[in-house]
Amino acid sequence: MGKMKICFDNVSWSSASGPNSFAQRLAQQLSLFGHIISDPTDYDVGLVFIEETGVLQKNKPKVQRLDGIWFKDQHQFNTQNVGIKKLYQSSDAVVWQSDFDKQMTTRWWGNPKEGKVIRNGIKIENEKVQIRNETILELRNRYEKIFVCSANWHRQKRLKECIEMFKHIRDKMHPYSCLIVMGASPDYIVPDRNIYYTDALPHEICLEMYAQADWMIHLAWADHCPNVVCEALSQRCPVICCETGGTKELVGNNGIVLKDSQEYNFELFDYDNPPHIDVTQLTELPNINVRPEDIDIKVVATHYVQLLEGVLSK
Repeated sequence: MGKMKICFDNVSWSSASGPNSFAQRLAQQLSLFGHIISDPTDYDVGLVFIEETGVLQKNKPKVQRLDGIWFKDQHQFNTQNVGIKKLYQSSDAVVWQSDFDKQMTTRWWGNPKEGKVIRNGIKIENEKVQIRNETILELRNRYEKIFVCSANWHRQKRLKECIEMFKHIRDKMHPYSCLIVMGASPDYIVPDRNIYYTDALPHEICLEMYAQADWMIHLAWADHCPNVVCEALSQRCPVICCETGGTKELVGNNGIVLKDSQEYNFELFDYDNPPHIDVTQLTELPNINVRPEDIDIKVVATHYVQLLEGVLSK
């Protein structure tokens, strides 16, 4: 099949949020492959992020790129999933970000017409980005180990536990260490001269920070497929994560996966009150040679092309 005209729906091209930043990377790579990112008046197939905005033509095929579903309680599940479920049931195919998301949605809604797990990705270069920011460079002179965590913070992301993990590592393993907390609205702030809060940072600075860091701590509970983890891995920064959610699928052998205090079986659950995680279960930090080839945006975009072409060929 030749060039496809692909219409992205429900994407804000100027937003830096997870779904939108991934959409930007995917659209750019699809364009480099020779495909055309089209508007709703002239396209072959629609690629809808989460739920439709109403601009797509009814007689054209469409694929849903699912960002997970709402499952905090029965009320939220029944009200906030209405548009997502409608698209899930009417799409020609569904893309899940992780096996975790696939198991969650099929548990509650059954199988779609067609579905495929395609994890998020990012451009992978042969070398790390060059660190130009002097403040980031100075951290290496000041500390033996540099840890980072990053999110648009809310309780599900478990910043408190990330900080407790850092303190445990500092107390038991690496006393000359610091933690850089990146991202907007941190919901747990402690007075500690070796913990730095940066608020939201430009993408280029984030990559420099990951390139300088020794480890990322990402203990978010039931996260889908976090772009910040892709970004850290792209800079060969290994990741400490928990077992619940899709993050461990991204991390694989490129980090450490820790056990949560309770097993999650895809029931409705208050993710703003995540279960306890024992930070002391981490007893050492091994040397890990991060190999991020699986999250190369070229590989990811190729999977999308294959799925979209399959939908169009029917």
